[in-house]
Amino acid sequence: MLAQLATPRALRRMLEHLNLDIEKSFRLMPDTMEDAMLTCLRCKGVDICEDDVESRYFTCPNRNLLDQLERLQGHI
Repeated sequence: MLAQLATPRALRRMLEHLNLDIEKSFRLMPDTMEDAMLTCLRCKGVDICEDDVESRYFTCPNRNLLDQLERLQGHI
């Protein structure tokens, strides 16, 4: 739960944009989500992503994780 509260805004916005449940994402892949948080914070485009998630999705360093979560949560 604590990790969810510390989720970077950009990652949270990306998950929301893809209609992915944040809590479910942490339950399904807790370690991977924590790694994704660090990746997001280190990303050079984090500020851009917060405002323009639609175009940033294609260059997001967490895209593989996001695709996995879409499959796991039944969006694909």
